[in-house]
Amino acid sequence: MIYYDNASTTYPKFNRVYDGTMELYKEIGINFTRNSSDKSKNAKEIKKNLINNIKNIFSTKNEVILNSSATFSCNEIILGLNYKNIKTIYISPFEHNSIYRVIKKVAKEKNIELKILKFKKFELDLEDMNLQFLSQKPDLIILNHASNVFGNILPVLDIFEAGKRYDAITVLDASQTGGVLDFSEISEIADFIVFAGHKNLYGPSGIGGYIYNKKISLKPLLYGGTGIKSEDEEMPEELPERFEAGSPNILGMIGLKIATNELLEIGIENIKSKKEQNFKKLYELLEEYSYDIKIHSEKEKNIGVLSITGFDYSPQELEEIMNDNEIITRRGMHCAPLAHHHIGTQDGGTLRFSVGYFNSDNDLEVLKEILDSIF
Repeated sequence: MIYYDNASTTYPKFNRVYDGTMELYKEIGINFTRNSSDKSKNAKEIKKNLINNIKNIFSTKNEVILNSSATFSCNEIILGLNYKNIKTIYISPFEHNSIYRVIKKVAKEKNIELKILKFKKFELDLEDMNLQFLSQKPDLIILNHASNVFGNILPVLDIFEAGKRYDAITVLDASQTGGVLDFSEISEIADFIVFAGHKNLYGPSGIGGYIYNKKISLKPLLYGGTGIKSEDEEMPEELPERFEAGSPNILGMIGLKIATNELLEIGIENIKSKKEQNFKKLYELLEEYSYDIKIHSEKEKNIGVLSITGFDYSPQELEEIMNDNEIITRRGMHCAPLAHHHIGTQDGGTLRFSVGYFNSDNDLEVLKEILDSIF
């Protein structure tokens, strides 16, 4: 089986994630927020080390909140903000539904103006943005760091810096970029950074979170037991407990801690370099079939995601052929209809290839054989 659906969930993971997670879980897999046993202390140490790894990967000193997913994080942030002084929200045309559906709900319910930044295909219209900001100042800016459909990396720093001149709150969805890109500058200016454990952090599904600038007021999305101040009717003010109601996902924390250990040991730059090599080779292979397919992504400034459509085959037909030959891709709208409308692929979507650290030259050779048999 050849796997080109890493934008959904990276596969395979590092061997240590498979080998070590259950072994540790057998040893310390308890509710460590509810007692003070030695097992709890060991489990808390796992969580502490994981948080340190996340801070290292994202170059931040801000608070790290752990939860079930990037989607949960986006909901908690967007629904938990105080909208008293938020009148205008700006997003990009590349937002995932975990952002877009939530922000549409908020804009409708609170009668807030929702504006989409102008892009010429994948290039930000900087002049238009500055005019927009001057006309209607940004109170909240939410951006997808890189499109999960086309892979283009957005000029987040330029947009956030412009927004901060108007004191905008800044939210970054780094689901596709965490573990690959350098965040040292962005972390200084982003109030929230959302991450997904199962993508380029190479952890298991069911664990994610966000980095939180605690100067921004935020209400929890989930209410319940936290293991502290049980006598209080309200959620505690202490962080991170205020946003971590319920029993923690210690299995996920163990897996993500092991994965991020491995990631940092290999080195983010090395991970990025390998992904870039894999993407370049894939792109150049698909370019050989330009009479039969259209590549909608660009080679430069790409996180490793490539979308195509066929001239004689629908994305669904192409995916079925790939599946029959044990090549895993993804077809359709990829939970980001806004991006398809922007590029013009809304009728049927695209077939998406997304590379990972573990893709090989052999994967390309097999894919070439399949493409030769199709076209």
